[in-house]
Amino acid sequence: MGTIVIRDLPDDLHERLKAQAKRNHRSLTKEAVALIERQLSEPRARPELPPPVRLKAGPVTIRQIEAAISKGRD
Repeated sequence: MGTIVIRDLPDDLHERLKAQAKRNHRSLTKEAVALIERQLSEPRARPELPPPVRLKAGPVTIRQIEAAISKGRD
């Protein structure tokens, strides 16, 4: 079984984790493992993105983007 060390855990987060472990009748370690397992087992819904914008002039080149950035800095 692997080992993980969490450094610089904020005190308030540690206290919240400890309180939750107590409510669930678990050790601090078992509560952390349960939270990680739950988070990683839940399927992630992909965000709905709008379709890409089609430009009338066609695709924009890197040179055009760099020129626009340079022009904006003037």
